[in-house]
Amino acid sequence: MMVPRFPVTAYPLARMILLLALLLPTGCGWCAKSYEERILLVGDSWAQGIWVTRAWEQPFKDAGLEHIRWAGETTSIGGRKASDFVKPEYQEKIRGELDRHPNVDTVHLIIGGNDVLGRIRDTNVFTAWTEEQRMKEWQSIAADIRTICRFLLDFPQVRHVVIAGYDYLNVETIRRILPLVDQGKNWDFGGMTQAQVNQCFIEVERLKMDLAREMDGVEYVHNLGLNQHVFNQPEGAPAPGDPPDFTPFPGGDPSMPMPDACFDQVEFAGQRFPGDGVHPNLATHQRMIARAVKLYYIPWYGSEAGKKAQAEAAAKP
Repeated sequence: MMVPRFPVTAYPLARMILLLALLLPTGCGWCAKSYEERILLVGDSWAQGIWVTRAWEQPFKDAGLEHIRWAGETTSIGGRKASDFVKPEYQEKIRGELDRHPNVDTVHLIIGGNDVLGRIRDTNVFTAWTEEQRMKEWQSIAADIRTICRFLLDFPQVRHVVIAGYDYLNVETIRRILPLVDQGKNWDFGGMTQAQVNQCFIEVERLKMDLAREMDGVEYVHNLGLNQHVFNQPEGAPAPGDPPDFTPFPGGDPSMPMPDACFDQVEFAGQRFPGDGVHPNLATHQRMIARAVKLYYIPWYGSEAGKKAQAEAAAKP
């Protein structure tokens, strides 16, 4: 690559900036401070969807936090479970991201959904299991998430772990499309209704909420029913509750799915589907991130944004 030469007398400022960029270890020091990775994204295909679409950018820009960037290229992995991220190979991925991004002080964690789906996709857990067995299964998922949070908070640089919850999936759409895509696997949920599948997620999300209340440095974003409320489908669906008590919990109508508008339409095997029933579209991810921004990221990073904006304004001629 050719580097243009600046005449010594014509561009003294440009030459000075270029020299500083070559001499400083991180290039332009003040640029690195203005735009730096502060949040690490860890999780499953919901996290991966956020990563590949950079879904955080618009909500953060709207909040005046555009200088806050995210990391997570190797830790946002479709199909992963909480039981994966307690294993050394996945913990090493987290360690690698934190080593590469020493300014990260918050982890945005989306995990546990595949642990639930793996247990219920072909089983009616309300008839095949006792309530005691069902809760034991959910508690094992929560225990893995607790282990992940402890692992993350053991890094001196990590001050916060934000557990971002799920919203309701669409059982009917899943039944129609996933057997075509995921051939050889049964996705009938053992005949469970939408309300019963929702109840499984509600029970696990409640454990995640309780975990966040119990652990210093861990916060929870309650998203159940958020999108029903936004689209008013069904009419009058209440918004999910905010901390500290998260009332109402859950939000929305717990017998209904997320609206079809929360998914991008797909065509498969000559058929059109209103999404896959599992993976939200970009706008829906942005909506849920905006909720986390309001609850946590503005309080944590907002004052910094204000100070930086004032400093940049004062530095302008």
